[in-house]
Order: sequence, then structure tokens, then C-alpha cells
Amino acid sequence: MEAVIIEELVPISAILVLFLFLPWLVFHYVTQIRQSKRLDEESQELFESTVHRMEVMEDRVHTLERILDAEVPDWRNRA
Repeated sequence: MEAVIIEELVPISAILVLFLFLPWLVFHYVTQIRQSKRLDEESQELFESTVHRMEVMEDRVHTLERILDAEVPDWRNRA
């Protein structure tokens, strides 16, 4: 009697492991990897702030280059 129950449980547990547990395990770790790649809210704000400051500095550099091009035409060749 006991052997019959064990023989019936082995295929059922193998099916459960293959079709439920393993896919769940894979999806769980895929989700964990995706979440770890995202920035948290504070890091996202810092990143956006840094990008904004870089854009402002780039505009300033372009403005300075235009002024120098107008006032000192050969300034690029001097460097």
C-alpha cells in the first residue's frame, strides 16, 4: 500500500516541479534582475538634475565659443 502511494506521488511531484516550480523560479529571478537594474526615485532625480546641469553647461560653452569666434577669429588655432 505504501509503495503504491509513493509510486503515484513521484510522477505528480515531477510534473509539479517541471511545470510549476521551475518556471516560477525562473520568472522570480528574471523579475529580481529587472528590478535591480532600475534606478530608485532619489537616484533618478539626481540623474535628471545632472543631465539638466550638463545641458546648461553645454549651452554656455557654445555661447562662449560664438563670442570668441566673433571677437577673436583665430582663437582655436592658438590652442
